[in-house]
Amino acid sequence: MQCKYMSYMSYNVHSTFRTQACIFCVLTCWFTALRIVDSSATPTPTPTPPTVPHGVFSLVPPGAPIKGATLANPSVDGISIRQAWADLEPSEGVFNWAYLDTEIGLARAAGKKVLLRIEDGDLNIPPWVMNGMVTTFSYVDLNPYHPSYGSTVTIPVFWDSYYLAKKTAMIAAVGASYTGNSAVKIACVGIANAYSDDWYVPHTSTNITNWRSDGYTSQKLIESCDAIIDAVMAAFPNQVVVAAINPNGKLDQTADYASSTVITNERAKWGSRFVVAKNGLSATTPLAPSSGTWSVLYNARPDVAGQMLWFCFGDTTYRMNGGVLADPATVLGKSIDIGVSYGMKYIEIYQTDVINLPGVISYAHSKL
Repeated sequence: MQCKYMSYMSYNVHSTFRTQACIFCVLTCWFTALRIVDSSATPTPTPTPPTVPHGVFSLVPPGAPIKGATLANPSVDGISIRQAWADLEPSEGVFNWAYLDTEIGLARAAGKKVLLRIEDGDLNIPPWVMNGMVTTFSYVDLNPYHPSYGSTVTIPVFWDSYYLAKKTAMIAAVGASYTGNSAVKIACVGIANAYSDDWYVPHTSTNITNWRSDGYTSQKLIESCDAIIDAVMAAFPNQVVVAAINPNGKLDQTADYASSTVITNERAKWGSRFVVAKNGLSATTPLAPSSGTWSVLYNARPDVAGQMLWFCFGDTTYRMNGGVLADPATVLGKSIDIGVSYGMKYIEIYQTDVINLPGVISYAHSKL
């Protein structure tokens, strides 16, 4: 309207004045629009698709601080920061961002990339979510390395609509807070995760019977995984998204049917933005190429990653070496070589090993 008005008023004036007036009008409108765009808080994707980072990621215990030695180590490329959903959102819609803000800020100041992970399996699920559940599943935790070992654990069935709605709402809130942070390169999502964020669907014979009673089908599990991954992709348009895979025993038509189908579905939609990981890398992992679930990871290359099964330094059970006594540095180094054989772009290594086995960390950095 302003341009038309100025053109009309200057109709009988020298053409130079008319031209200058319209140029002024156009520039005024352009700068006004520019200010409006700049003031928007809506996150926008990066101009080019994000790529998978390479290197060593120090795996920090959930809710724990990043150690200074980790931040100062030039061989550490990134930090895996994780927090329990119950601590992040203690009541519905009320978020405590203090821990994530602090630790992401420290990593960013040190020039480290960030893998952001919200753990939402087992005891990590907020009580207010469990209190609203309609359909749940209970199992006995048989892993002696879990705090809940020997206890009966109750979780939502993965496809429950109430659970999915609350989880995707949390994901959206986390994405709104951190997708614009340039240090955050990877968003980790838990799918089919009865414990922590790792793929774990209990599948003893008793578990299978109970799953069937709860209405389990492979398709329900697959669709729930797809829905969660898609939610993270939408919430984190500037990041790659990683999810771990594992077999389901005899619960499905084949042990790896569900995870393989999820990979196929998500790669078709998101391509290289979807990273496939295994969270059980150790010195007893078979070298690639292999069979079983590890072959599923190998066939998902090039965008694959790994996480160490456990820590080596100070572990008197020698879990990373199948319970066999061995030098921690040797075990960690062998595990890294195995991960490299699968083409892993980055490997998450427990912070205690990062601090106490710096020579091996330097080696890992050079290999990755």
